[in-house]
Amino acid sequence: MNASHGIAETTRRIECRAEDAWNTVCFYEHIRRKPSLFLRSVLPVPMRTTGCAGNVGDTSRCLYSDGGYLAKRITAVVPGERIEFDVIEHSIRYCRSIALKGGSISVVADGDGACSVRMLTRYELQSRWLRPLRPFIEFTISAMHRIVMRDMQERLEAGAIDRLCVSGPSA
Repeated sequence: MNASHGIAETTRRIECRAEDAWNTVCFYEHIRRKPSLFLRSVLPVPMRTTGCAGNVGDTSRCLYSDGGYLAKRITAVVPGERIEFDVIEHSIRYCRSIALKGGSISVVADGDGACSVRMLTRYELQSRWLRPLRPFIEFTISAMHRIVMRDMQERLEAGAIDRLCVSGPSA
């Protein structure tokens, strides 16, 4: 197998204090808003998520519309700044072609009352024949990042802050 490692990274400035943004950090599986038409067209949709994702060792598992699952385990947390995770189970569509490995979400104060949220996803292409698709794959992952950040912004504006410990339907 000629696996190829990749990283997709997205940063967005959010007009709020870093502490407030940190309190709305979530994963794609936890967003309240409906995924965009583009994301619904190319990826399965999160249906039900269980578990927690706030402390080191916590595991969150999501059932997707294609019948597959994706589970994440929290590997590091710097409160107010950064959360890191590994993907420990991955059976959704494309898992034999593109293996999601893990990633991180960081919140950094910009010094002017706003902050920057940075999301990073590590993945592995399972065949060298997929390398020409890397720009599309990274665009898709970035679209997931952007919708999570938009969801964070909307929850901040609505004053709705949730913990990453869920048991119920997703967006």
